[in-house]
Amino acid sequence: MKFPVTQRFWTWFTRPLLLVGLLLTIPAFYLLLGGMVPAAHTAGQVLYGVAALIMAVDTAMQWQKHKHMKRRRGKLLLDVLIIVGSLLSAVPEDENWGTLEWLLRLALCAAILLRLATLVLQNMKPSHLVQMIGLAILMLSTAGAGFYWLEPNVHSYANGVWLAFTTIATVGYGDIVPSTPASKIFAVFIVLLGYAMFSIVTANIAALFVEEEEANLERQLHADIRALSREVAALREELRGRDHLFMQYERAKKEGHDQQISL
Repeated sequence: MKFPVTQRFWTWFTRPLLLVGLLLTIPAFYLLLGGMVPAAHTAGQVLYGVAALIMAVDTAMQWQKHKHMKRRRGKLLLDVLIIVGSLLSAVPEDENWGTLEWLLRLALCAAILLRLATLVLQNMKPSHLVQMIGLAILMLSTAGAGFYWLEPNVHSYANGVWLAFTTIATVGYGDIVPSTPASKIFAVFIVLLGYAMFSIVTANIAALFVEEEEANLERQLHADIRALSREVAALREELRGRDHLFMQYERAKKEGHDQQISL
């Protein structure tokens, strides 16, 4: 069984600027949500503004590139909505969010999560299993750091990784649980993204076994075809030999008949 390390792996990230902008919105959201000092809110707003600017540059480049392809341009609508939401999030507001603002911010987070999933996970193949495992480990490590930052009951990075694992696996041992709004929202998105990523890892492992079985069947089929080709070639050679003998027999018979006539 083979695990190729690179098979156009980096072609997943065909829009690196968009990827960077989307990733910047994650700490921006939690700086606004969990920041207890004005500097944290300001940093979150600045990050939202920078992310919106980066995504706007990338989207403008893509729009210009596909300006004659209406189908491709239609896919940029979600990017435009995320940019608008990020710009609105960069506007100073009250620290206490109302119900409508909560709904709008959660909708923006869901859109960002969806865009990240489609950007990174849409071209996954069984041959990318090593890369997928690497991304899963990176996600688990990052989620552990997020819980260590957001959850007051997590007193070490190791406990943060453990909470991230139990959250992604939906085990729910109950020894450590999210207790603040920030960590609870973080847990929701970790579960959603974890389902997507780890289900793909599991599917790729299963696909590798199926692919190996298909490869064995293909090798057996090729061997049978080669054996059949040899048998057909041998049969053709035998038929040529018989045709040659038959022609010799007919020639000898005709010469004998001509000699009898001449006598």
